[in-house]
Amino acid sequence: MSSKVSQRSLMSAIAPVRPPRLTARAALPGALLLVLFGLAVLLSLAAPGRGDDGQIYAVSINNGQDDWVYIPRASLECARDGQVSTCSVEVANRRLEVSMHYSASESRGISCRSATYDGKSVRCSATYAYTATGVGAVALLTEGLDLTAAERDLVAEGRPWWSQPDNVVAVIPYVILALALAAAAVAGFGSRAPVDNARVLLIGTGVGWLVLLVASPLLLGGDILMLLPGVFVIGPLLVLWQHRLAAPGRARAIWRAAEALVVTGFVSAAALWLFQLGAAYID
Repeated sequence: MSSKVSQRSLMSAIAPVRPPRLTARAALPGALLLVLFGLAVLLSLAAPGRGDDGQIYAVSINNGQDDWVYIPRASLECARDGQVSTCSVEVANRRLEVSMHYSASESRGISCRSATYDGKSVRCSATYAYTATGVGAVALLTEGLDLTAAERDLVAEGRPWWSQPDNVVAVIPYVILALALAAAAVAGFGSRAPVDNARVLLIGTGVGWLVLLVASPLLLGGDILMLLPGVFVIGPLLVLWQHRLAAPGRARAIWRAAEALVVTGFVSAAALWLFQLGAAYID
C-alpha cells in the first residue's frame, strides 16, 4: 500500500513534458515568407516596371550606325529636386551628368534640360521607352560622346549584372531550387516533436502570406488582381503545410523531406513568378 502511495506521489511530483513552442521544422513556412519578402525588396531595386516614377530610367548614347550605349539606372547616381531629376555617371573616366524635367500635369511630359560630359555641353533629348519590360524616361544623347570601342566595352562591363532583367530572370530557378533543398533538409533531419502553439503559427502564416501579397505590388508594381490565385490557392496550401509541421512528424524522414521540397518549390515559384510579372521582368 505504501509503495503505491509513493509511486503516485512521485508521478504527481513530475511535471508533464510540454512540447516546445517552436522547432526548426515548424518554423519553415515563416522563414520562407521572410526570405520571399527579402527577395521582393531585392527585385524592386532594379524592377523595369518601376521606371516611370519621376527619375531617369536610363541614359542612351548614340555611337553611330544605330549602335547605342545603354546605361541603366542601376549605374547612375540620381537626385530629385522638385520636378527635375539629375543623374551622373563616370564614362571612360570622365563625368557625364544629365538633368531631366518632368511635367506636373497629367500628360507626364518630359524634357532634357541639360547634359554635360567632361564639363562640356552635349545635345540631349528625352523619350519614354516602352518595352515588354516596362516604361521609363530615357535621356538620349543623339550626337554621341565619341567613345572608342574599348571605352564602350568599359561602360558595358561597369553595368551591374542585376541591372539586366534577363540576368535576374535566369537566376530565379536556382533560387527556387536552393530554397526547396534547404527546406527539405530541415524537414527531413529536424526534430519531429510537435509544438504547443500551433494556432498562433497557423494565424501567423496566413496573415504573413497576405501581407506579402499586399506588399508586393507596392514594392514592384503590377495589378493587384494578379494576386487572387495566391490568396485562394497558395495561401491555403501554405497554412495546411504549417498545420502538418506543427503536428508530430510521424512520416519517415524521406517523405517529410519530399513534402517540404514540393511545397516550398511550388510556393516560392508561384510567388517569384507573381513578383517578376508585377515588376515587368517577364510579361
